[in-house]
Formats: sequence, structure tokens, C-alpha cells
Amino acid sequence: MRSTHSKFIRLYGMPIGLLIVLLVVQGIYSNVPLFSLLNLKHILLETVSIALTALGLSYIMISGEGDLSFAGMFSLLTVIFAMVSNQFNNFTASFLAVCSVAIVVNLFIALLVTKLKFSSFIVSIAIMFMANGVEKGLHQQTTLVQDPTILSFSTIEFGLPLVVLIAAVAFVVSYFLINKTKFGFSLRIVGENKNAAIEAGINTNRMKIAAYIIAGFLIGLAASIESTRVGAIYEQGKFYMLPVFAGCFLGSSMFVPGRANVFGTLIGALFLGVIEKFMNMINVESHIVSIAQGVILIVAVGLVAYKNRDKIEQVSL
Repeated sequence: MRSTHSKFIRLYGMPIGLLIVLLVVQGIYSNVPLFSLLNLKHILLETVSIALTALGLSYIMISGEGDLSFAGMFSLLTVIFAMVSNQFNNFTASFLAVCSVAIVVNLFIALLVTKLKFSSFIVSIAIMFMANGVEKGLHQQTTLVQDPTILSFSTIEFGLPLVVLIAAVAFVVSYFLINKTKFGFSLRIVGENKNAAIEAGINTNRMKIAAYIIAGFLIGLAASIESTRVGAIYEQGKFYMLPVFAGCFLGSSMFVPGRANVFGTLIGALFLGVIEKFMNMINVESHIVSIAQGVILIVAVGLVAYKNRDKIEQVSL
């Protein structure tokens, strides 16, 4: 019985704890309607891009690699979206252009990591700075998305905003892809034990490349959605770095402790979205929000390390 109870706490203690935190906060600030239907809709809409970007990063983390390039690429992609949409006044063309750029860049990173054995973090940091530079150059000639039809994409609703439903589909598909298919099993093996994957005949390079390509598509989708929501974003990617990382690491402390997982990432991103919305509603200054996100990231990383202490001690021996 104790073993069952301990396992339940280990797997589900974090999401339950996050829910309790939110309920306590709502109880303290009862005059702030945090969980009204309107606010929940706004939270979902504002969290979509962060959640999709975090989902893309989760694929890379599951494969055993890391990535920082999204912090620079996200803003660059929104500028590209604005440029293409203003040129052709077509959402599909803009979306395909953005996804193509994101996939090509991620493929380039994957090839450097798998074929030339470069450090994924070092390569992704370099790409982040390069993307920031290109964005600044392009931004001098770029205005906001001007076509009202394209801007209205994020306002389309079917009970919930269409972009929220798209994100939900992406998470459900990703869950089944990672947990219910041979591809997902192979990807998890590559990330958890590369030597075992090689012995099992899994092409580790191919799996990592696939993870980067999927991540590229997801960040392209996220950037396209955010572009239709706010027009275009200058250097916004750097503000997404903390929430995306915090969502991934917070998610890795639940359901499958110590490992990036789809539903953990989703709940982590939603929790951060709720906290940010709440702080905005009580007029907390933006720098305090950033500090809070940093604290959450430290706590998330600490929880992951704590829940994996047995493995760490075993390796030390």
C-alpha cells in the first residue's frame, strides 16, 4: 500500500500541487476572477505559442539533446511571417514560408549535431545569435501584419479559439506518436540510452534528425499563430526562453519524472500561463513576472534532480 501511495505521489504529486497553489492564490485574491470563462479563454489563447514551442523542445529533449535556438528563431519567424503575408496577403503562403525556414534551420542544427558531433547547446546558441542578427536586419523593412483576414485567424472560434483546438490536436497526436508507436519508443530509447539503441539496431542519427524536424514544424506553427494574434513580434523570443524552458522542466517533474513528456509539458505551460495572467491582473510589474518565472525554472530543475537522485547516486558509485 505504501509503495502504491508513494508511486502515486511521485507521478501525480506535482500537478496536484500546482492545482492547490492556484486554488490557494484564487482564495487569497478572491476579488480577482482568475478562473472566469473569459479569463480561461484568454489564458489558453496567450499560452498556445509557448506550449507549442515547449512541445517542440520536448521532442529534442526526449532525443537526448538540448536547444536554445528557438529564443532567436521565434522572433525571426514572426518577422518573416509579416513580410510574406504583406507581400502575398495569404495565410497559407506565410505559414509554409515560416515552417520551411524553421525546418531547414533545425535540419542544419541536427546535421551538425549528428554528423559532425557538435554540441547541440553550442550550435543552438550560435543559431540563436545569428537569428537575432538577421531579425534586426529584416525588421528595419518590416511592418506589422496588415491583412485583417490573416489577423482574424486567431479570433476564429468553435466553442474555443481555433488555434487552441489546433494546439490540442498537436499535443494529442504527439502523445500517441511518442507513447504508442515504434517511432516514439525508438526516440525514447535513443534519449535514455544511446548505446542500447545502437545495439537494438536503431538509427540514432535518423531519430534525432526527425526530432529536430518535428520541433521545427512546431515552432513554425507557434510563430504563425502568434503572428496572427499580435501582428509581429520584435525580439519577443528572448522573453519566451524562460517560460518555454520552465514549462519543459516543470513538465518533466510529473507523470514520467525526470523525462520530458507531452502532457507534463502541457500542464507546465498552462500553469505558467495562469500565473502570468494572474500577476498581470493584480498589476505586478513585468520584471517581477520574469523573476517568478526564473524561480519556477530553478524549482523545476531541482525537482527533476531530486526525483532522479537514486540514478545520480548510482552513477557516482
